[in-house]
Amino acid sequence: MPKTVTASEAQSRFGSILQWAIEHSEGVIVERRGKPSAAIISYAEYEELTRLRKTEKKRQTLETLQIIRRRVQRQNTDLSAEAACRAAGFGEAIIQETLKKDDDIATMEP
Repeated sequence: MPKTVTASEAQSRFGSILQWAIEHSEGVIVERRGKPSAAIISYAEYEELTRLRKTEKKRQTLETLQIIRRRVQRQNTDLSAEAACRAAGFGEAIIQETLKKDDDIATMEP
């Protein structure tokens, strides 16, 4: 269970709270008026959180691009997946990543 401190305690004991968060690799929740308002985490945890956010944002973006590509392809049934990506206005890097994802999905299907 994460450690919880009040905002005034965090202010007066910041150094020791920061050290605790680093040593225990666990965040410290800072409450203001009895409600969680912030967290103190180690830089390593921050980097991991940032990496996970970027990965999730990229996954969501690729998923949206897949939907757009499928719509274009349905409206133009004679287009290949690559041509549909180009017609949808995707850049080359996105086209290649989208096609790779299609291939990955196709190899997983029975």
